[in-house]
Amino acid sequence: MKMAVVKASLKLFGGDTVVVRCSENCHIHLMSEKRQAQTDILSVQNRASAYLAVPYSGVWSVLIDSHSQSLEHSISYVAA
Repeated sequence: MKMAVVKASLKLFGGDTVVVRCSENCHIHLMSEKRQAQTDILSVQNRASAYLAVPYSGVWSVLIDSHSQSLEHSISYVAA
């Protein structure tokens, strides 16, 4: 089955918390968009929600992988 992928880009500050909620278990990744070989990636696997602390300010991508074709999701953040 084809995977559904959701991607969002957010400008965040160190200490912010990204909150991701999905209608079913999925893989959730938070990746720094700094163009470095050692890009920071924070991930949770097989969870319907995640709270990911942003280690430093910058532009971050949120990537959600799911096997669902009808995934409902929300991406928000709590300011530090």
